[in-house]
Amino acid sequence: MCRYGLFLTIVVALICSAPGFGAPVILNEYNAVSTTNFLNGGNAAADEDGGRASDSYFGRILGNGGNWFELVVVTDHLDMRSWKLDVYESGKLSKTLNLTGHAIWSDLRSGTVITVSESVPSDISYDPANGDWWINVQASSTGDGLYIDKSNFPTNSNNWQLRIRNSSGAVIFGPAGEGVSPQNGVGNTEIFKLKDDPNSSITANSDKYDSAHDLSTFGAPNRWGSQDFSQLRTVAAQASSVKVLKPNGAEVIMACTHYTIEWTSQGTIPNVLVEFSVDNGKTWWEVYPPNVGNTGNYKWLISALDSSLCVVRVSSATHFAVSDISDKMFSIYQCPAAGDLTGDCIVDMLDLAVMASHWLECGNPQNPLCQ
Repeated sequence: MCRYGLFLTIVVALICSAPGFGAPVILNEYNAVSTTNFLNGGNAAADEDGGRASDSYFGRILGNGGNWFELVVVTDHLDMRSWKLDVYESGKLSKTLNLTGHAIWSDLRSGTVITVSESVPSDISYDPANGDWWINVQASSTGDGLYIDKSNFPTNSNNWQLRIRNSSGAVIFGPAGEGVSPQNGVGNTEIFKLKDDPNSSITANSDKYDSAHDLSTFGAPNRWGSQDFSQLRTVAAQASSVKVLKPNGAEVIMACTHYTIEWTSQGTIPNVLVEFSVDNGKTWWEVYPPNVGNTGNYKWLISALDSSLCVVRVSSATHFAVSDISDKMFSIYQCPAAGDLTGDCIVDMLDLAVMASHWLECGNPQNPLCQ
């Protein structure tokens, strides 16, 4: 009888401490790109597939932002004060990062994105009611130590995993990462991410965890399609919107020149993603170098393109559903015609008028325009 009772006690203890189902916070993404590589390989100008794989926050840079990982809160009003984040490499515990007792951790709303970075300074401007769902804390020997340990930590492609424990040390989630799901295949030019909408049913061994090499999204919903946070974010936030002003249709733009893309926005949108398509939206490419912030304009250096099916898309970098596309298609042409003086890729009477005007002005050799 005693043995049976002891057996039941052990089983109950294991069940109660088992990580996974019903976790209030989950791993969403981590960077496995090594310091000597770009996302999807290649160089600063192009990846191995001839594209420009990049992160929506960092852009296309060597190391893809360094050591960082991302969590998503899936239980409302979560208190994570003094929680512990265990980092594993090759199946062995490498580092434990301790969250502090700071008030920022005391009442986290469901749908909150938490990034832990070694190089990005802490930002706790967090304000869900105004559309800011992101908390970033810097875990670094040069950090401030206000929100998390002042300690460096690794992320890499060596079966990297994360375990989350609460303030009493009980396992809440994980370990999750390569070696759990997927079993292998996360390379040093890739990132690891959840390819599903975050929710409390996600377990560490979910088959929705996988590697990716085309785009990473530090501090924002994952993008393979678009990760939907609407079921988690119940806080009524200020409505946000974006409107593309230029190019908005019918423009004819010369390739290999600069063109200023313009847009307006409403609500809280600190950063926007600017993209273009040359096949009327079937495929998209981010402008290079990537846009930073939300100034309402971007000076775009157009590549050697030739298409009449071009459109531009401007999106909130943290909420991809908030976006706008050019109302109509515009054209980009390579214009070798020597007589094209107006830059519209057509030699017509307007070009003749420009030539005639210049010729009349230069009838006076003292005119400074003719020097």
